[in-house]
Amino acid sequence: MTGTSALPRGRAARYQAVRQCAAAGLLAAACVSWAALPPRAGLSTAAVVLAAGCALLTVARLASGTALPGPSVYLPALVRAGRALLLMLRSVPWAEGMVIAVLAAEAAHPSRPYHTGVLGAGLLAFLFAVHLAESDTPPRLLRPQLPLIAAGLGLLVLATGASLLAVPAGTASAWYRVLAVIAAVLAGALALPV
Repeated sequence: MTGTSALPRGRAARYQAVRQCAAAGLLAAACVSWAALPPRAGLSTAAVVLAAGCALLTVARLASGTALPGPSVYLPALVRAGRALLLMLRSVPWAEGMVIAVLAAEAAHPSRPYHTGVLGAGLLAFLFAVHLAESDTPPRLLRPQLPLIAAGLGLLVLATGASLLAVPAGTASAWYRVLAVIAAVLAGALALPV
């Protein structure tokens, strides 16, 4: 009886792991392609290639599971090399490398505040997906952090709006400065503990 009841739980856990890995992979692909558009030569191309490589290695890391390999004293050299490669794959923070490379690719483009704001939200979702997949937890466990996540997204919207309001000096810029001060006060209010 216990074997049959454990089987669906095992399948459910595997399906959840596959879904979380797929979600992280799709978000990584969306962020890399969003930062790559429109295509530019030079630093942007190199950063996009680096970001794509880090994204693939992040998905490979998530797909490899969380169990660490055991001791490998009396194993063949090929098996030991495979375990060392797996350990290296798990020890390097590929997700953070992808975020840095995507931001470098975005910085190589001309100023596009709305584009960068959407990319910031996508990168935040990607990092949450990677965290949930690595810790093997369901998304419902993030409920206590929802106010903090909402405050972070609010600050992202305020920063994007403030950069959109950058206008040359004149009578209208005084109103924009007043709005920027109000936005800063609201951002400070969001950061205060409740």
